Amino acid sequence: NVIIWTVIGTNVSVFLMWQYAISSYQQFQDPRWLKFMMKNFMVHVDSVSSGRWHNLLAASVSHKDTTHLGVNMLVLYTMGMGVIEAIGASRFLLLYGASGIASSLAHIGYQKYILPRLQKRPLPQTIGSLGASGSVMGITTFFACAFPKATFLVFFIVPMPAIAVVGLFAAYDIYKASTVTYGTIDSAGHIGGAMYGAAYWFLR
Repeated sequence: NVIIWTVIGTNVSVFLMWQYAISSYQQFQDPRWLKFMMKNFMVHVDSVSSGRWHNLLAASVSHKDTTHLGVNMLVLYTMGMGVIEAIGASRFLLLYGASGIASSLAHIGYQKYILPRLQKRPLPQTIGSLGASGSVMGITTFFACAFPKATFLVFFIVPMPAIAVVGLFAAYDIYKASTVTYGTIDSAGHIGGAMYGAAYWFLR
């Protein structure tokens, strides 16, 4: 519980920093905090080329939107307890952080190499990503591999085994990324996090 709540608390703290930065800009036209948050808590191709490698991890505890934060933290708490019981607290933290980094790297690779080819034109390298979704996908995928028959209610209605739920979400993200229909969702980042979670399970 302590580990889970520490991770959730970190995410909430960064969320509050975003809210303060946005409020300062909207109410007082002071962009300093907003620039700081965008520079240090989002990941994109240019941020890494500029040497801000910490963004690869910092983006995994960064949310601007209440719903984004709430959904990620709910899933993290639900899946995280079982994963901690399976591998322990220190390995859970490693899985969270490494899945987040894998998610950030997948986002960068997709934006730099794959998306320009799919759209057949050069694209700006400042399209950013943030959120714990990649880390949560890594933890969820590990959970599904460890407890494949655990039952979840999809949309709170349809019972499905964990391995099927994760498989469907992964297939959906692959489809969205390959057809460039993901909207504001970082499907490539989700895939990167899920791949790390699966690799961690099979290579543990």
